[in-house]
Amino acid sequence: MAGEPPEDVQHLRGDTATVRPGGRTARVREAVIDATIAELSEVGYAGLRVDAVAERAGVNKTTIYRRWGNKVGLVSTALIERRGQLVPPADTGTLRGDLIELLKEIRLGLGVPWVVALQREAGPRTAANADLYELLDRFWPARFKVSGVIFERAVERGELPAGTDPGFLLEMVSGPLYFHLLMLGRPLDDDFLERTADFILHGARARTHAPPGCGDTTTSAPR
Repeated sequence: MAGEPPEDVQHLRGDTATVRPGGRTARVREAVIDATIAELSEVGYAGLRVDAVAERAGVNKTTIYRRWGNKVGLVSTALIERRGQLVPPADTGTLRGDLIELLKEIRLGLGVPWVVALQREAGPRTAANADLYELLDRFWPARFKVSGVIFERAVERGELPAGTDPGFLLEMVSGPLYFHLLMLGRPLDDDFLERTADFILHGARARTHAPPGCGDTTTSAPR
């Protein structure tokens, strides 16, 4: 059903099937998720302790381990819960409009405290940060499945060719924002978002799977 998270994401949400709206289970769950996000924002992933989350949420740590298994399961669930509740991006009626809304969402996310904390810790994959990347390997596929809906809709509307790779396009969409803000320290104003959207649109419509050595160097720049 539209608006529901993918099945492989639902299992990260622990005991959703037993939650009664307004019941104790729901209150405990919300308190733990809130406490996890607060701790992550303050101390980062490496410094986050389940004991501290339990104390902050006012629950026994065994409750957390029983429902979420371990630290990775707890934090990945919390991130997915708090990242837009996995609702598909708004359908504006056009791919350009959808892209701009997605870019605005990414811009907003880059200023969220827990996102900033993860950015500080993330780097090349090493044995030292394997735990963190186990978490991210759960989080990003879930986000990509939901955000990729905008490209699936575009294919259905005939705005993009069949065979378009949503994951590849999402990488192309996100990369400029991360580099512009984090590497260059420049603001992500609306003009930058619109230019990024237009550039991605131009490339996506031209070709999504260009064979090696077959690039068309004569293609004009997007207007």
